[in-house]
Amino acid sequence: MTEHNNKSQSVEIKPRRMAFDTAAPMRKYTFKDNSLVSTFFYSLSALFPDGERFFIHSVRNYQNEIKDPVLLAQIRGFIGQEAHHGHSHEGLNNTIDQMGFPMHEITGRLQKRIAMLKRTLGRGRQLALTVAMEHFTASMAEFLLKNPEILDDVDPTIRQMLIWHAVEEIEHKAVAFDIYRLKVNNEKLRKRVMFISIIGLFSRLAYYQFLMLKADRHFPSLREWIDATKFFWGKKGILRDNLKSMRLFFQDGFHPWDIDQHDLIDGWQERFPDIAALQMN
Repeated sequence: MTEHNNKSQSVEIKPRRMAFDTAAPMRKYTFKDNSLVSTFFYSLSALFPDGERFFIHSVRNYQNEIKDPVLLAQIRGFIGQEAHHGHSHEGLNNTIDQMGFPMHEITGRLQKRIAMLKRTLGRGRQLALTVAMEHFTASMAEFLLKNPEILDDVDPTIRQMLIWHAVEEIEHKAVAFDIYRLKVNNEKLRKRVMFISIIGLFSRLAYYQFLMLKADRHFPSLREWIDATKFFWGKKGILRDNLKSMRLFFQDGFHPWDIDQHDLIDGWQERFPDIAALQMN
């Protein structure tokens, strides 16, 4: 085992089935009534079910070639967690769709794109894409767990789901990476795919936001633009904070656990007892 894999070994990857009330009524723009911030997170939620299934697919491409029992156990945990994420976000997406946003149209578009990626990308590049997106989501998860107060005004179900999702994203953040290093180990490909995929991700999120706002016939006010800019790019902005971990990703020899986030997931149940109480197993 390498030093980096030893870092990965120290984290238990435990799938948790949660009893989220995704049928509960929600405010249309749940993030402080800001349409830009709210539709950003709705767009992320639209990506999750089929995106998580693609991540599982890219890892399963190599599962039968892995001999290390620790990594095999982590792969099983990764698959279990991602499957639960997809199922939970499907329930949330149905509720968002019922509020008048075209979530089903968006997920239909995404399904076609993922089918194309499976046809056209080799399995190494598919895994590199998973590595890139897992790093992005773990970085977002770090921000949410460091600054949970930004969710205080959000509808309870979305707050609970984002915190739970964040914990598990950090727990399994190195699984795809460790498989990639073991079976592909191409640093140039890893960096190139991250660069391309981040551009594609934000282009797609912006387009999904446009579709949602168009369907609602809502044009964001100047105040919404100002507040959203602060939320994303201000002194404690979520995307501004994300840039730090993105820079680290492009360093040679980088490993996800070079960013130590153990303190954010150790004892999370005590910090968020209302969410821990929703665990079904």
